[in-house]
Amino acid sequence: MLSLVTTGAVIAQHWQPVRAQKTPEQVYIWSHNDYEQDLPLFKALSLGVQMIEADIHLIDNKLYVAHDHPSDLLNTPVLEEMYLTPLSNWIDDQGGVVHPDSDLDFFLVIDVKTDAEATYEAILDEIEPYRKLFFRLEDREWVDGPVKLLISGNRPQINPETNNRIAFIDGRIRDSGYGLDTRLYPIISDHWFTWFSWDGDGQMPEEERQRLHTLVAQVQQEGKLIRFWATPDKKTVWDELMKANIDIINVDDLKGMTNYLNSRAGEN
Repeated sequence: MLSLVTTGAVIAQHWQPVRAQKTPEQVYIWSHNDYEQDLPLFKALSLGVQMIEADIHLIDNKLYVAHDHPSDLLNTPVLEEMYLTPLSNWIDDQGGVVHPDSDLDFFLVIDVKTDAEATYEAILDEIEPYRKLFFRLEDREWVDGPVKLLISGNRPQINPETNNRIAFIDGRIRDSGYGLDTRLYPIISDHWFTWFSWDGDGQMPEEERQRLHTLVAQVQQEGKLIRFWATPDKKTVWDELMKANIDIINVDDLKGMTNYLNSRAGEN
C-alpha cells in the first residue's frame, strides 16, 4: 500500500472539499468488465449506467472482447458486434442520446490488454464508421457526440496538442500534480488496494478514510474525475466513497449499485 507521497507528486496532507456534495444522480456508475454481465451492454444501458468497460485484445487485426488472452477465437465476441453496432442502434432508438434523462456524459471505456499503440490504431480504424457517435476534436474544434471514448489499461501516447482526436485517456494517481491536460485526461483511476487495506468489513480505519478524502480532493482540484477499481461491492464501501464525494464508483453488481443510489436519492 502506497503512502501519500506518490511517484508523481506530494499529495496535500490536509484535504478540503472543492465541490459541493454530490447527489446520487451526479455519481457515475462504471460497469467493470461489462462483457461478463448476463446481458452485456444492455443491462448497463437499461439501468442508466454511464460508463461501460470492455477489455480488448488485438489478435490478427481483430479486436476481441475478453479479460484474458482468448484461446477460442471463434467463440470470443468482437468489439463491433458486442458494443459498437448495438450501442449505435440504442442511440438511434433514444433519439440521438444514450440516456435521455441523465445530465452525465456517457463513456465507452476500452481497456487495452495488448500492445498500446497497435491496438489504439486498430480501435481508431474500427470506430471510423461510427465516428459521428463520438465527442471528438476536428481541426481544433470540438464536435458533439453522445459517446466519449476512454482508453484505459495499456494506454497509447497521444499528443494533447493534436488538431484531431477522438479518444480520452484514463490517468493514474501517480500522474497527479504534473498538470496533465484535463481535455485529454478527464479521469484518474487507481487500484483500491494500492492505497487501502480495508475491504469493507468492520469500520474503515480513520487514517485510510482521511487518505481517501485527500486523494479525491486532490484529483478534483485538478478538474478531473476519480475512480478506484477493485473496490468491494459492499454498502459499507459505497457509503465511504459517497462521504468522500467520489465521482465514479466501479462495480460489478450493477443492480445492487443502482438500487443503492436510488435508495439514497429517496432519502434526500
